[in-house]
Amino acid sequence: MADYIRPTPRNPMLGLLADALTGGVEWMRSPQRAQQMQGLGGLLAQTGIPATVERLSYGEPLTKGRGMTTRLRPEAEAALMTLAPEAVPIGRAAMAGARAAGRGAMAVGRAGEQLAERVVPQVMERGGLPAQLLEGMAQGSRSNVYLPDTPLNRNPLVGTRYQTVQEPGIVPRRPINYDDLLGGSIMTYPTDMLSRNVRVTNISDVPLGGNSFVTEGGLQYMMDQANIANKIGYASNKAAATSQNNRALQAIEENLSRGGTGRVFMAPHTMPPGGENFSTAPAMGLLSLIDVTNPSPKLLDELSDRIREATVKGVKGKYKDFVGLNDPRAAIQLMTGEGLSAGSPGDLRKVFVEKVGSVAGEKGMGFNYRDLQNAILDPNVRDKPSFLMGDSIYEALPFLGTRPGTHGAYSTDMPGVFVGNTRGAPISEFMKPLYENILPTQMNKPGPRAGVYADPNQLTRGKLSTAGEGISMFMDEEQIRRLKSLLGDD
Repeated sequence: MADYIRPTPRNPMLGLLADALTGGVEWMRSPQRAQQMQGLGGLLAQTGIPATVERLSYGEPLTKGRGMTTRLRPEAEAALMTLAPEAVPIGRAAMAGARAAGRGAMAVGRAGEQLAERVVPQVMERGGLPAQLLEGMAQGSRSNVYLPDTPLNRNPLVGTRYQTVQEPGIVPRRPINYDDLLGGSIMTYPTDMLSRNVRVTNISDVPLGGNSFVTEGGLQYMMDQANIANKIGYASNKAAATSQNNRALQAIEENLSRGGTGRVFMAPHTMPPGGENFSTAPAMGLLSLIDVTNPSPKLLDELSDRIREATVKGVKGKYKDFVGLNDPRAAIQLMTGEGLSAGSPGDLRKVFVEKVGSVAGEKGMGFNYRDLQNAILDPNVRDKPSFLMGDSIYEALPFLGTRPGTHGAYSTDMPGVFVGNTRGAPISEFMKPLYENILPTQMNKPGPRAGVYADPNQLTRGKLSTAGEGISMFMDEEQIRRLKSLLGDD
């Protein structure tokens, strides 16, 4: 009897596609993949597409029942609905026609091929998630690749393909105590949105392994347990830290003159995405990807030339001394500035991130920069509008003076102690009395070029962030009530 057992005939083309789909889904759902990729694998399986193509490859009917009760199988209809709603009646007609003609198993397979020929071009032309799923199938479901993504045509996967681990050392978020603020003053300055103590282990489904790295923090710097114990509120370069400390001293003097408590609180406001590029985490992430993906030396030379030729603060070729990405000293130079005759390591990092995180770098290394960016930013503020003030607040202790710090990008610690968190609000609303008083004075100021005025809101934020006098808001009972309402704490 065994001599007469033969494998079920299978359509070669559909069989190949079915194997690729099934293998791809299994690969995507493997525990070794990123959580986002496992979720996408589950989503693709639920569409019924892999099971439907598998049936077609063996010539099995996509219908069940007989006569007037004949209908598409649930997985077949789910697959068609996923790809294109208009495909459902086409599919029903194609399957019914093949069955009615009684042409056998391979005829059903040919009907499936004809269906694909009609439906797939419609799906790809319309775009959206179904088209992206098909494109992913065509690439063999390999995820650690560059995915097309533009501001006008966002890919829903880009920005989600990463894995991180929150390491110990950050205190839990806690509500602000408004009684502590009453009678004090509050002020602001800009901050990036980086997280702290977050280990990034995977970018664009590229495991970093021993090249994983840890973020150093923006707003969460003040929430570091060690910094709280050492009365450290924030960090900046020496000149900026000294300036902010002096501003806090001025605010205390102004507060006491109004009969206040003499307490001054710092509530930094967030810069737009990209404001973090001066810091270390974006550069560390890109250096890790270079080590892991091992791009061609030619690509690294091209990117290095772009860095050297870039115009920075009006100076073309400011970083002509950059050693280049094929040089093992590149990482040290990016972190310390060693060997630079001009500029700062922070500004070099900004150019490095701009050039290596460009589409050329993304395609050459098989990743998307937005995956890296979302991995390193603090999720509490990352998806909120820029210039958000009050997410994290600390009390300034300027009489302790600034001191050398340990942050890789910002060498000087500013004294203070964390006091709490809110949901935050735009700086224009948080500092409304002062903001509305300053804004009219910033109108019609000369802009970056002739005939263009400077943005008065940007100038107002700048004045609130750097001026020495009259830029702290006294928090009497009226202001406390207003802030409670604004921040949803009334």
